[in-house]
Amino acid sequence: MKREEIKQAISKKFMEMSTETIMFHQAVADVLGLHITDHKCLDLMRRFGAMPAGRLAELTGLTTGAVTGIIDRLEEAGYVRRTNDPKDRRRTIVEPIRNKKLERKIEVTFMPLHERMHKLLSSYSDSELAFLLDATTEFIEQIREETKKLRHLQG
Repeated sequence: MKREEIKQAISKKFMEMSTETIMFHQAVADVLGLHITDHKCLDLMRRFGAMPAGRLAELTGLTTGAVTGIIDRLEEAGYVRRTNDPKDRRRTIVEPIRNKKLERKIEVTFMPLHERMHKLLSSYSDSELAFLLDATTEFIEQIREETKKLRHLQG
């Protein structure tokens, strides 16, 4: 294959991976009884911790109204709770609830994929892993920048 054909093939594989990732997370959301957007918002709160609703809106690019609906559904399902900001009583903080049953359900849902990815990555050399990490990090940054541009066009 020529260089240009390889680059096009890689681009197609990234598009395929993107679609498969979305489909996987939809299936995870279904298992958890959530909308896919709610699932990913919960993921953000589990990774970054408690935050004001406005911060969640910033991280997702969603409107504050949409985020309020997401938080309502997550709170009703018992995944998060609202608390008053101790520094500013007008602000509400949303925090994930420590729930052993939920955490176990999430762990069991993701474990097979994590095990498969670990096995796959273990087959690569240190230099290949370093390249993969660098390339993946850069791809994520490129996607993040394009998402910001699209959000800016909407606003």
